[in-house]
Amino acid sequence: MTDPKDRTILVVDDSPPTCQYLKRLLEKKGYPVITGGDGATGARLALEHLPDLILLDKEMPGMHGFDVIRILRRHQETSGIPILMISSETQISERIRGLEMGADDFITKGISGDELYSKIRAFLRIKDLQDQLRQERDKLNQIFRFLHDPVAICSLDDRIVLANQVFLGLLRMPREVAQFKTMTEILETLKVEPEIIRELRRGSREELRLDVTFDGHKSYLTGRTAPIQVSEEEQALAYIFRDVSREVEVERMKSDFHSMIAHDLRSPMSVIQGYVSLMEAGKTGPMTETQGEFMASITTKITEMITLLNDFLDMSKMEAGFVNLKREPLEIGPLIDEVISDLGPMATSRGITVEHVPTLQAVCVDADPLRLTQILRNLVSNSIKYNVESGWIRVQVRSGDEFAEIEVADGGVGIRPEDLAVLFEPYTRGNAPRNIKGVGLGVVIIKKLVEAHGGEVEVESVPGQGTTFRFTLPLNAPQPGETLVPSHPEAADPVPEAVN
Repeated sequence: MTDPKDRTILVVDDSPPTCQYLKRLLEKKGYPVITGGDGATGARLALEHLPDLILLDKEMPGMHGFDVIRILRRHQETSGIPILMISSETQISERIRGLEMGADDFITKGISGDELYSKIRAFLRIKDLQDQLRQERDKLNQIFRFLHDPVAICSLDDRIVLANQVFLGLLRMPREVAQFKTMTEILETLKVEPEIIRELRRGSREELRLDVTFDGHKSYLTGRTAPIQVSEEEQALAYIFRDVSREVEVERMKSDFHSMIAHDLRSPMSVIQGYVSLMEAGKTGPMTETQGEFMASITTKITEMITLLNDFLDMSKMEAGFVNLKREPLEIGPLIDEVISDLGPMATSRGITVEHVPTLQAVCVDADPLRLTQILRNLVSNSIKYNVESGWIRVQVRSGDEFAEIEVADGGVGIRPEDLAVLFEPYTRGNAPRNIKGVGLGVVIIKKLVEAHGGEVEVESVPGQGTTFRFTLPLNAPQPGETLVPSHPEAADPVPEAVN
């Protein structure tokens, strides 16, 4: 506890003997003492010196002790100072009245020194704790005020109880207006999607993208929330926002630049491909066997280049947040068969068996047909590329309550754990075989397309034993009266064992 000599006590009493008696008692214990002979003087001395404790007479001519308490409790600087009221009053009603007006306790005029010291020490300990809490609060307020990110604290009923200036400036909202609004009302005014608002209220540690409108202009924020414990009984929710409008604009400019490059490169490649096709068809005259081989090689390389350009263009658009989906109810079984058929020659050339495990009932998903075909082609072609001679690939679909799970498994070369950790990072291909071309965008595009549909992607792999990709897509429930048929006629028969 703080040394008594560092504590100042104010004694206010219209009786000089009482003042002198209390002054001597307290100074004997080392407390510096200030005295005042009436209420008005006592109030002025309290406001000037800000003592650590006040001994205040109840009955005084002029300004009553209760009036002094009322004045001191009204001022922020003196509102937390302990006040012990000196009185010979024995009526319980008067003591209750004094406590309700702001007195902390009553002492009698004939109080002994030991009892007085005990009470003073007790209330000074309480003041110590209050001062510490106030200092911590002021420190936190300073930190909160100067945070660079927009932050607001909301009570569990969604009312804003604290908001820093950056938050108010971002929302173009005066503090006096914000305190009368809920966070939901504010976000609705900014035209934030209802699902995003619900996610934030539930508590989202991952950043969510918020497209907001300020004065008719679109801006972009990211937001996340975290529950905080204000006290043992009180909880709150912290909203942390970040203005990413500039970053989105830069991404858009980069995407436009990449699109322009990709389009400018694709145009001459298409022209070259057209002329090569004419030459292969003999439109420019007969070719020797060697020339035909050269032309076939050129065609292959042109196809690879166009595929790379398409992947690069897709990736640029997705990084900028532009994934346009034309979703429709789609039976997935026939689509898988079509992809396997298209890639059949590629698999046959290496002796790889591709099996589509039939389902007992057709599975209908809510998806973009072109994008789903792109996902399946990428996965199956990767399984062919990273397989072993005379290997196997198995594609199967499982239907859950809300999502369908599509699995593409193979018995190929597998992926090392360190490569698996960066598999979905753009432009990383790990320790891939040197004869396999690409820039590592295929699986990244798969992940982004699946997530754009509301699904998830996961991968398991054991080096030397193979890799399994699984992704989910939302189901499209059949309409009343609609009948789903098996994806294969033979689906009613027992499912054959998987090739190992």
